[in-house]
Order: sequence, then C-alpha cells, then structure tokens
Amino acid sequence: MDIVVSRPQRRVFLVLLGLALALRLGWVLLVDPQPTLGGGDASFYMHLSEQLVNGNGLSYHDQPVAVVGPAYPLYLAVLRWLCGSDNVLLAARIGQAVIGGLMVGAVFVIGRLWIGTVVGLAAAALLAVDLRFIVEVGSISTETLLATMLAVCLWVYLKAIEQQRYGLWLLAGIALGMTTLTRAVVQFLPAVLLFHLWATGSARRVWWQGGLMLAGFAIVVCPWIIRNWVVFGEATISHGGAAHFWMGARGDGKAIGYVDMMEDVETIRIGEGGADRYAYVGSALKTIMAHPIQYMVLRLRVAGEAYLQPYGTVTVGDVFGSESIKGALLSGERHALLKVLEMPALWPKIWIYIIHYSSISLAILYMFTQINMWRQWSLLALTIIYFSAVYSFLTIIPRYLFPVMPFYLLLASAMLVDNSRRIFSLKRHFDLRLGNRNLDTKFKST
Repeated sequence: MDIVVSRPQRRVFLVLLGLALALRLGWVLLVDPQPTLGGGDASFYMHLSEQLVNGNGLSYHDQPVAVVGPAYPLYLAVLRWLCGSDNVLLAARIGQAVIGGLMVGAVFVIGRLWIGTVVGLAAAALLAVDLRFIVEVGSISTETLLATMLAVCLWVYLKAIEQQRYGLWLLAGIALGMTTLTRAVVQFLPAVLLFHLWATGSARRVWWQGGLMLAGFAIVVCPWIIRNWVVFGEATISHGGAAHFWMGARGDGKAIGYVDMMEDVETIRIGEGGADRYAYVGSALKTIMAHPIQYMVLRLRVAGEAYLQPYGTVTVGDVFGSESIKGALLSGERHALLKVLEMPALWPKIWIYIIHYSSISLAILYMFTQINMWRQWSLLALTIIYFSAVYSFLTIIPRYLFPVMPFYLLLASAMLVDNSRRIFSLKRHFDLRLGNRNLDTKFKST
C-alpha cells in the first residue's frame, strides 16, 4: 500500500480540510445560526451539562443517570464553564464543526494506512462535502463526536498494526474506552477487533498485543463501571439497552415516547426503585419465543427502513422550511411536481440521497468484487456489521447508523479509485495499440 504523501497530495488534503471546516462553520454560523432545541436529546444533554457544572454529577433533576455515557455531557459542561450558559449552545456547535473537520482528517489517514493516499483523499473529499455530516455538527447530540472518535479508534488501531508498538496497542484501547463512554454500543467493539487480529493475522503476538488493547480499554471504562456499581448496585457501562431490546420486540419494533413507555412498563414492574425494577429482558424473550420468525422479520424490516432513510434530510427540511417531498408527490395535486421542484430543500435532499445510496452500493460492490482480498477490507466491514447488528436487535433509526457512514465512504472510494485506475490502464492499452497501428500503417505506406 502507498502510504507516502507527496507534496501535491499534502496540499490537496489541506484544501479538503479547510473546505470541510468552512462548510461546517458556514452551516452553524450562517445557514442555521439559531436552532430550536425543543425537547428530546438536546435539552436532556444541556440539562446534564448544567448539573455537572453545578457539582451534582451526571444526574437528571437530581437523580443519577447512566442511560448515557459521560463524554458528551462533559464536553458540554466544559464549554458551559468556559463560555457561560448563554453561549454554550453556540460554542458547542462551533466545537462540533471543528470536530467534524477532524473527522475528515481521521478518515484520510485511515484510507492512507488501509490502501493508499489516493483512496484517503477520495474519501476525505466525499466526507468534506457530504451534507449529512455538515448539518449534523449543528445538532446537540453525540453523533459527530462519536463518529469522529470511532474513526480515531480505527486510525490508532491501523497504526498499531503497521508499527507493532506496544504503546500504540495500549492507546488503541484507551481510544476505544473513550468512545464507549460516548455511547455504550461501542463496548463490545474490542472483541470484534480481537477477532479481526486473529482472523487476518495482523498482529505478531495476538493475545499479548490484544491484551494491551483490552488493558487500555479497561483503564478508561472501569472508573465509570465502579461509579455505576456504587450508585445503582450494577457493574454496568450503561442502562437503557434492555429497554430498547424490549421495545424492539414489541409492536412495530421501534422506540416509543416517554409517556407511552411509562404506561406500558408498569405491566412488567418487578420491584421498587433501582435500574432493574422492570423485567425488560424477560418480557422481550417471552415475546420472541412466542413468535421467533415474526420477530426476525420485524427486525430485518426495521433495519432495512433505517438504511433506506438517510440521516440529515429531516434537519435540512426543518432549516429550509419545506414540507415533505414524498407527501407532496402523493397528494394528487395538479401541479405537485412543479411544487416539489420549487421546494428550497429539494436539491440538498437529493445530494444527501445520492451520496447515501451511492456510497452504500459502491461499498457492497467493492467487497463483492474484491472477495479474495477480504483481509484488506474486513476491518471496515466488521465495524459496519457490528453496529448494524447490535442496533438491529435493539431499536434502530437512521441516526444510530450515522457513525459508520464514513466507513461506507472509504469502501466506496476504494471502488472508485480501483475502477478509475482500470479505466486509465485500458486507455493506455488502447492508445498504445493505436500508436503501434499508426506506426505500422506509416511504415507500410513508406
């Protein structure tokens, strides 16, 4: 693999980095400068950050929580402490624009270490202009931070494989631990990476170097687990997974609102207080065992729906004030198509759809056509499969799949670069044949 970066390539990378940062800051400061938080995750995270600044720990209305990791609330708390409560929203969004720019850099390095510099540049270019990632930096949610930290994890992991240094294996585990404290779904990813090391033979001493990675992971997550053990009586990284597993097994398999959930969970209450006062897992398993085939069909359908709807289109519609494109087309109005073409959010949404579907399709095509080279692309594929599988058995929405979308862009970039090289190779071949034929013709004529 070509990991040497020439001076022109370095200039291109810096331009892409600047472009990515400019587009993200432009969205935050110019296009959507005054977002409405409303309810949901944004207000929840803002409240958690306020509690942290006030010295109440990670708590919601004075009640300790563990449904989210401490990383993102701590990020907001630091900015609240530095910039004040009135400026924390703006500071957080600007900070996420910078983090989004760093994501572009991390994806470039992954591509460079994985296959070569050209693939890294192609993936960085796609990510820089991908509207899904541009609009997300303006949201008060974990997605931008999580996606960036996940990319950093694979970057350090690939660097550890390249250099085989013990310190890098430890650092890879630390990065995994920090990412887990952003969202607990990452907690089993170290096992996936250990499997990758064993299956591909990427480490000289798998268990020793993998052990260092697990040690780094434990150094970061153990204090948080101890806190949950002391506070809740459970040595766990996060609460909430069982509830999502329960919601995913019932009804339409999707998450339900807080009010509806509080009514439904009373039927499975098994005790007073504590995080285990509801029989989420037992109730879900009972439902699954009663209708196992229907359950699998339901989970596959919900996961397919999450992949079919790219993340970011709703935000674009909210900002540009357009109504549903699908709804307008199905309305039966006489000038429905003309009305759709006049919608200000139409072309931004089309751009999102093009990159979303194209990247997934090209990534799958690349893995299929390069099946004999599975060791080369298995790391990205395993990470994608891990996230998709875990959420498929919980509740899954497009937002949950967002952190692995950069890896689809990497695989798609590899496909584009590979095909472009073949096209140029064929062109040179035909040019050479044409040149030889012209020489033969000239020789015969003389």
